[in-house]
This record gives sequence, structure tokens and C-alpha cells, in this order.
Amino acid sequence: MDGFVTSETLTFVSSLNPNLSQIKVGYDDWMQKENISQRIRRLRTAAGYSQQQLANAIGVSDAAVSKWESEHSEPKSKFIPLLARVFGISTEEMLKGGTKELEAGPDIRGRVPLISWIQAGNWLEMDVSQQDYSTYYLHTAKVGPRAFALRVIGDSMTSYTGGKSIPEGSVVIVDPDLTAEHGKVVVARLDDNAEATLKQLVIDGGQKYLKPFNHNYPMMPINGNCTIVGVVKQVVQDF
Repeated sequence: MDGFVTSETLTFVSSLNPNLSQIKVGYDDWMQKENISQRIRRLRTAAGYSQQQLANAIGVSDAAVSKWESEHSEPKSKFIPLLARVFGISTEEMLKGGTKELEAGPDIRGRVPLISWIQAGNWLEMDVSQQDYSTYYLHTAKVGPRAFALRVIGDSMTSYTGGKSIPEGSVVIVDPDLTAEHGKVVVARLDDNAEATLKQLVIDGGQKYLKPFNHNYPMMPINGNCTIVGVVKQVVQDF
């Protein structure tokens, strides 16, 4: 995980948090001259996505993205709304550019949809670029375009004995494109349950377990009966 941050400046609900002032940047003229190829390259780079990650998110090849960015071709009109959704901007801004920026503050890298635990269980099978969400979270983590947010329910990841703890009500930023390794906190779905669960992945002698931070809950052995949906990159806590 990248660490814990507060959501005072990171929550994105339908529109920009009113506590985050919008300022007009002095490159208006440059923005108006920017073409669609330059805009895609700028937005992708700012979001920290590779060409392959962007391609996967909108259903094209990385060669297509490369051609767009090198101005050898332009995306067809059907891809404009998908690009806008990945970058968290309007279709009009994707086509014509825009000048809205946040004033200096946290190093905001992007926004991700806040989804339910049932949606998380099916996330890998969903075409996430086609979905609409009412609530988003801004984040400072470097994640891929399929990343999402979950609000923690229950106290299985609350440690009452010290050490790492993810209390109920926290929001976790999850990246499905990361490799799940020993010690990582993951979102997983057991085959007999439609809902996903949040646990630490433990690998011991070839056996894998899902371990809660709360010692009142048991470790769960997994062996082919579990799908790792994603790895937690950041925890956002409300105060």
C-alpha cells in the first residue's frame, strides 16, 4: 500500500469537492491549439498509464494508441467517450480540451469509482469502461485504468493489538493490474460467495491464506477456490 491519506481533499462525489478551488491556468491559448493526439498523450502520461494499460481499458491494441499519440491516426468517435471516462473528464473536454485544474495540494493522480463489494466480486468480468458511477474518489496512488475504490465494512481488518489496521469506514484504492504477493492486502472473491472480501495474502510453504488483521477472525486457507480481484494501493480515512 502507498499509505494512508485523509479524504478531506480526495473525495470526489459527482463533481469536484467544493473545498478544492478551481483555478484557471495560464495556458488557455496553448490548450486551444492542442490536438486530440497531443491531448491523449498528455492525459495518459499525467495519469501514469502505459499505452498498453490505456489500450486494455478501452478495448483497442497498444499499436492503435501509439498511432493516435504519434498523430498517424485519430480515434474513431466511438472511442472518445471511453477515453473521457478513463481520464475522468467530459466528452467535450476530451474533444476540445479544457482549463480546469486543482490548485496546489496533494499530488492527485486520478479518480476511481466507488463500487459495492458485489460489484468488486465481478469486477474482472465486467467491461468497466462502459459503466457509469455516481461516486468517485480522487487518489494519489499510481494505479492502472481498471482501479476502483471500496468502503470497508466490518472490523475484520481492524487491529486492536497494534500494527497495520484498516478500520470500518475506510476507503481502499484497489488495482487489479498489480501482482498479488505475500504480505499484500488484497480484495478477493471466494468461489462460494458473490461478494468480495478484504484480507492480507499470506503464502507459507506453497499454501496460501487470507489473513484478517483482527485476531478474533480466523485465517482462511485458499487453494484454487479463490480469485484475487486486486491489490490495495492506498487507504483513505475520514476524520
